[in-house]
Amino acid sequence: MKMKHAAAIICGTFVLALAGTGLMPLEARADMGNYNFVSIDSGTVDSITVNGVTVDAVYRPYDSSVNYDTTYSCAAFVKRFYSQVYGRSVSGLMTTTSIPVIDSGAFAQTNSPQVGDIIRDNESVHWAIVKEVSGDTVTVIQQNAWNGSYTKAWVGATIQKGDPRYSFFHWSKSTSFAQTGGNYTIHYQSPQIAETTAVVSAKVDNPDRRQVRQVGCILQDAAGNQIKKHVENCDRPESRFNMWYDIQGELGVTLTPGTTYRYQFFVVENGREYPGTVQTFTTAGQAPAKEETHEGEPKSTSETDRVSVTDDDINFAVAKVRELFSWTEEDVKTCLEPIYKVSDKGNKKVYYAGVETLMNRPASIIVTVKNGKVTKAQWRYEYSENSDETMVLSEELYQQMVDVTDHMMYTSRNSFCKEKDNLTSEYEKELKVVRDVVDGTPYIAFTVMSAFDFNFR
Repeated sequence: MKMKHAAAIICGTFVLALAGTGLMPLEARADMGNYNFVSIDSGTVDSITVNGVTVDAVYRPYDSSVNYDTTYSCAAFVKRFYSQVYGRSVSGLMTTTSIPVIDSGAFAQTNSPQVGDIIRDNESVHWAIVKEVSGDTVTVIQQNAWNGSYTKAWVGATIQKGDPRYSFFHWSKSTSFAQTGGNYTIHYQSPQIAETTAVVSAKVDNPDRRQVRQVGCILQDAAGNQIKKHVENCDRPESRFNMWYDIQGELGVTLTPGTTYRYQFFVVENGREYPGTVQTFTTAGQAPAKEETHEGEPKSTSETDRVSVTDDDINFAVAKVRELFSWTEEDVKTCLEPIYKVSDKGNKKVYYAGVETLMNRPASIIVTVKNGKVTKAQWRYEYSENSDETMVLSEELYQQMVDVTDHMMYTSRNSFCKEKDNLTSEYEKELKVVRDVVDGTPYIAFTVMSAFDFNFR
């Protein structure tokens, strides 16, 4: 998501960028104070230090790909903060009503924000971290927040407690992580590195001679996604003791040659974890060629089958998919993640990507490319089962989508049924909405066939 001084324009880590011609941007007024804009020349524009770990807010010159970049987007900063400070993986930063998800404990909304809490903008898809709290004033640290010309970063913004446009989320375990407890200091030593494993080690200062019963290590990929968390029992009352792990032999993880990893040691005292800083290493050898596709075709559940959507959700989804007509094939390969399949069809290539931010359910974006340009784009959701309930739910969503697009489109609609259980509505050669079944299981889709003009409410 990018936030622009005085207007937040919807975009997110996994939300497509809003940039089509003839398309009015959907804006939400963000009442942040302290309009302090700084140069992005150094890359790092702001930083926050928690538990002795400093996390930087970073920028590069703006283009639409920043909005979903895994380093520079607003959500990327929130994820990096929790990964580097606490060794935790945060997800679910999707919509204006999403509650952040974490791999240990849970987030709960709070009216008394603390340093490190997550901030959600309730009027646009934007996320940030609480940097300071002074009375009722909260200072924000964030990425992808700009001045009006997108040349300078917005640093030191403040918001007021109780402003309904913002929500704060506190992690249930952050207090225990932040406590100093036994005054432990973890001194890492140079790792021993091979192609598929590494031995990582450290010396732990325990000046109070606390009885340490458990220690452990968190292994992550270069983006901060957790690969393995290892905890082992011990009995260490010394003022200094050693820790070491053979990642393949003890953690059971075979590493990839020529690949960067992150790791973090921690000490456990009375159930509380006291982490060291996050370290990195790169395995020996040559990295394998990057695969063009990934596992992870979107999977529906009975819960997502029942998700209700607003008319604005549908309007927004059509706008995002229609926007793909301004993209090149390189844009598709770079910006749609994860791409889980690529098919060649004569002089055309079809990319299948996963997306969870459109209409609040895991769905596919299917993009057809010809001569290096997008010529067709489809959003498609497949229901989890063949049942009377999913048939009714899919028909209800189809009808709602048709009602919305009737008001959206300038062209007339032609509706028909190709066969039993099929429902199709076409708006000339511009847009098509379909409910159909495959192997008895319903799916619903809309296909954009041209960069048409329409009434974006």
